Amino acid sequence: MLKQAVRSVFVILKYARVPTIFTLILRFIQAFETPLSIFFTGKLVNNIGFYINGTGSLPEVIKWAALLVSVMLFSANSGLFLGLAEIYTHKTLNKNFTGVVLEKFRKLEYSCFEDPDVLNTLERMGSEPHLRIYYLYNNTISAVSTFISLAGTAVVFTQVSIWFAVVYFILLAPILWFNYKAIEARQRLWNTEMPNWRRRTYLSALLADKHAEFELKTFGAIGFILSKWKKIADDFRREYVSMRIKSSKYGVFHVITLAVWAVFVILFMIFGFLDETNQTVNIGVFVACITSIGAILNSSSVMSGAFSQVSQDCLEMKHYDIFMGLPEVAFVGDGVFDVPPIKTNVNSNKTNINSNLRRAEGVAPYTINAPHIVFDNVYFSYPKTDKTVLNGANFEILPGERVALVGENGAGKSTIVKLLCGLYSPNSGDIYINGVSIKEIPSAQLRKVFSVVFQDFCGYELTLRENVAFGSIDKLNDDDAINKALTDGLWTETQNLTLDSNLGKLEDDGTDLSGGQWQKVAVSRSILSDSAFIILDEPTASLDPVAESKMYETFQSVLQKRGCVMISHRLASAKLADKIVVLDNGIVTQTGTHAKLMSQGGLYCDMFTAQSAWYVN
Repeated sequence: MLKQAVRSVFVILKYARVPTIFTLILRFIQAFETPLSIFFTGKLVNNIGFYINGTGSLPEVIKWAALLVSVMLFSANSGLFLGLAEIYTHKTLNKNFTGVVLEKFRKLEYSCFEDPDVLNTLERMGSEPHLRIYYLYNNTISAVSTFISLAGTAVVFTQVSIWFAVVYFILLAPILWFNYKAIEARQRLWNTEMPNWRRRTYLSALLADKHAEFELKTFGAIGFILSKWKKIADDFRREYVSMRIKSSKYGVFHVITLAVWAVFVILFMIFGFLDETNQTVNIGVFVACITSIGAILNSSSVMSGAFSQVSQDCLEMKHYDIFMGLPEVAFVGDGVFDVPPIKTNVNSNKTNINSNLRRAEGVAPYTINAPHIVFDNVYFSYPKTDKTVLNGANFEILPGERVALVGENGAGKSTIVKLLCGLYSPNSGDIYINGVSIKEIPSAQLRKVFSVVFQDFCGYELTLRENVAFGSIDKLNDDDAINKALTDGLWTETQNLTLDSNLGKLEDDGTDLSGGQWQKVAVSRSILSDSAFIILDEPTASLDPVAESKMYETFQSVLQKRGCVMISHRLASAKLADKIVVLDNGIVTQTGTHAKLMSQGGLYCDMFTAQSAWYVN
């Protein structure tokens, strides 16, 4: 815990050095406000008594009064300066720290987003991460400054007996330990209940989603969702109440221990003050010590709370460390050189690649003209799984060729798309584009080779212009290019929409679209790109048969000068392909045209015949 707390201070210093240093100095000075004001009050009371009795001087009274007033004025104004410093710290952190986190998100390997072990970390770091680390830092500084204040206040008791201070700090250790155990029990509950929290969040989101609401109402399943949500909530409530009851014993120990100490000190001070032979406890010391008791009890509560909060917030620092240690995609610079196509025997386990085409680190990157793609004995398994998805896949895609990937569910079609897009790398074997390993191609250049329309495409709640321009962001203000892409993507739903109209419900004037409309926007986005190949992963899944037919006609027109990789369970689309690649359990079992594969028989013929029977019969 101590390590994470200290790390938070250095992290905040790293990203907001100047305001943090100013805040630390101010908090350090503030820590002495209470002990100094108590000490000065005692001295002032004594000197007033001495002055009244004729044994003191007025300048001494004025001196201690001035010192006390100075502390009080500082205390009254330090909060203002501290507030301004914290505002500036937040502003600087939001600019610097959040920028680093967003850059880290940009560089993360795609596998991180599919790893259930890090989803909680990604979720926390994606929601105001600078505040989460700042809270740990702030509570750490609060605990330290309160401890300094406690130590300074306890010094007052040494005027009577050093054992008062010693006993207090001896008692403080188990109090903090028990508070730590209480917060640890709370953390265990949160960690245990995190999956249930996700379930509750998901069920709540279902009841607020219009698409889910329509289906749930149709089937009369809303009551079931509510009962499921209530059961999870009730289970959590029972666990939470049980945990609080068990941890309350630690709070009882805290209260009783300090109460016994305070009563003992107060009685000792009263008897000492009333004892005329006791010269140690004078009126000033008595006032200072009685005042100190209240300050110590209050500071103990504050410190205990800060210590407990630090224990809880340390989890955020662990998430930060895990997040910053997640694997990144290797980004390289941009440059240009052309690599000619090569001839490859795709049935061989080895590919003859001219070694001078391999790009060493530091050599200028390149663009790829007329890409020739080769899968050379590619094996692949998803991280943290034992199932091999691709089992030595061998095939090639010629420049400008239209290829359909066909196979049953789980055959490896979408995995091939993810490998082509550089989201994953093969476990063994390799993918070459014009003789260069795809691992060595900069992501910026790879985007010029492939643009994609995924089956689970994203509809961005931004303007129509921005939704389409994400396909080629440099064309953001090119209205002609965007409108042409929309036309080619069969966008006809004007609904009084302009390119600058907001889509979705994020803005008050936003227009929500149907699934088919969003898909046409996604297709238009891909068409806008100048990529050599368009990858279509179930591009017509949300379209009706008529719109599907028109979409394929559009693809034939748009793709005359571009290659295409198509995945579709509707095998009629495969007839448009120059070549069909049939996958079965991660192995390429057949390649050829529709006519050739139908004449050969086999898996493709069986699938096409079975599917066409639904329409013929």
